[in-house]
Amino acid sequence: MADEPAVRLDIWLDVACLFASRSQAQRACALGRVEVNGDRGKPHRLVRAGDRIRISLPGGRWRTVEVVGIADRHVTRAIARELYLDHPPPPTAEEIEL
Repeated sequence: MADEPAVRLDIWLDVACLFASRSQAQRACALGRVEVNGDRGKPHRLVRAGDRIRISLPGGRWRTVEVVGIADRHVTRAIARELYLDHPPPPTAEEIEL
């Protein structure tokens, strides 16, 4: 496990364009809005390919992504989207009704 590439959670969230900046990612982690594999996601936690990250969204919704790539430097937005698989939540009753 030590030889697997890993990067800090706050850096990965920023590089993957899930947050606009590293400081916003750190703040979300500090406020408990990010979970990694079911545990509270602290900014210094290392993430590896295969980890599942849940991010709290406004309105009590959650976004779940699975890490498939590691990068610690900014890349183009197209490449950033390839760093994770998005697992969208099921639609709410209101969304189905619309």
